Amino acid sequence: MNSVETIRNGDGLLPATHDVQKKEESHCRSPVDKTPPPCTFGEPIEVDTDPETEYRVVVVEGDRRVVLEVDEDGDEDLEGNGHEEEEELPGHARSVYAMSTYPTVQPAHQVEYPFEYGMDAATIDSSRTLYAEDVDYIEEYGRTYCGDYYMPIDETEQTRQYVVHQVFLKLFDLELTTVPLHNPQYILDIGTGIGEWAIGMAEKYPRCEVFGTDIAPIQPTDQVPLNIEFHIENAEDEWIRPMNAVDLVHIRSMDGCFTDWSFIYSQAFMCIKPGGWIEVIDWDDLFSDDNYLSFFPEGSAAHILTKASIEAAERAGRPRGVHMNKDLLFQAGFVDIKEQVHDLGIGSRENASYGKFWLFSIVTGIEAQCLRLLTKYLDMDEKYVRGLCDTASKETKAIADDPDRLSSFVVKLRVMVGRKPLVPGQWTAKGLAENGELNDYSGDEGTIGGRSVRTMQRLSDEPMGEGGSEIS
Repeated sequence: MNSVETIRNGDGLLPATHDVQKKEESHCRSPVDKTPPPCTFGEPIEVDTDPETEYRVVVVEGDRRVVLEVDEDGDEDLEGNGHEEEEELPGHARSVYAMSTYPTVQPAHQVEYPFEYGMDAATIDSSRTLYAEDVDYIEEYGRTYCGDYYMPIDETEQTRQYVVHQVFLKLFDLELTTVPLHNPQYILDIGTGIGEWAIGMAEKYPRCEVFGTDIAPIQPTDQVPLNIEFHIENAEDEWIRPMNAVDLVHIRSMDGCFTDWSFIYSQAFMCIKPGGWIEVIDWDDLFSDDNYLSFFPEGSAAHILTKASIEAAERAGRPRGVHMNKDLLFQAGFVDIKEQVHDLGIGSRENASYGKFWLFSIVTGIEAQCLRLLTKYLDMDEKYVRGLCDTASKETKAIADDPDRLSSFVVKLRVMVGRKPLVPGQWTAKGLAENGELNDYSGDEGTIGGRSVRTMQRLSDEPMGEGGSEIS
């Protein structure tokens, strides 16, 4: 393989079970515990950061040896392809990260909705909107999709999601949330994906019930912490959750997923308990100044793909870049609304800790972001779209590796949080400044640090708005 990066498990960038020789004492998987693990692991794992070549990961589960191989060039020349001799979900849409560090959860001990919220067995059963065998899988151009969701859910995408999660852990110094939580009892993760964030929260708060919801059953379910449960649910339907019960609703990387974000935020507000939090994390507008897209000339593959994706999302009825808006949280009833912007450096030149993994996530995610949107809603030719994606990936890698580049090559990440007031209607008295902008008046501080140094330097050269908002 070319351009191979070697990752050791001690870096915390691949799961403890992803090693060649798993030791007996490898029950120290939590990404939250900053203490160096007492256990040691086996051989290093090779992950290919070149989008044109293949990579493989050896997974050891108990006495079974499973090889996960992802073929990025689509020539189907790999053997085994990481499948065990067992019945597969349609389109191979199963979790490729089923951990073996936890005992199998027996039915009698599986976490259900807490009865203290007044939910009887009938109500609990009715909340299970779908079962795994009822999920609508669709195969398009060699990728597996679920329903009308524009991103694939196949093994290649699940691997990318895992790497992105490790980037977040590195960026936030192993913290999982920015909001202050004190003895939480109920945490809800919307669009949980492969479930790594939810599993991490269940590990950090073992007395808290953690629920992850998604339209695709790609999460591990048989060997996970005992206080977590994954539900197949569509967040665009009415949420069947107890009112005033949830400590934190977490939504991450869901841009372009919903038709009505006001509905999503209002549903979250109803189920969050007074004093509880909502946290929304996503990428900033690609067309803003001084960002990823500014490194590419007009007419380049990156510009064509970005503009086409935004147009396709509009036609699909799920517009991009609209939900990271404090006004929407304010209208839903939240207070103490704050934002932070972080710069994610692309490539090892920008950040020695996570830069190469963030580069890998971008170059392998361009096709995932664009292929279905552009072919389905703009009637673009599949080969043409894949050609643009390949060009954009190569140009991204070239910019990241350019030794003569002077400007920082980053993607901006925005974190937005809001709190449900303890007293109903509290927000009506002091939510707006005189100029109509939202006030930031909370004295609470989250667990993740503030803005990046580069962003703070940029803001120091700009006058702060009259409303005192962090984001001008």
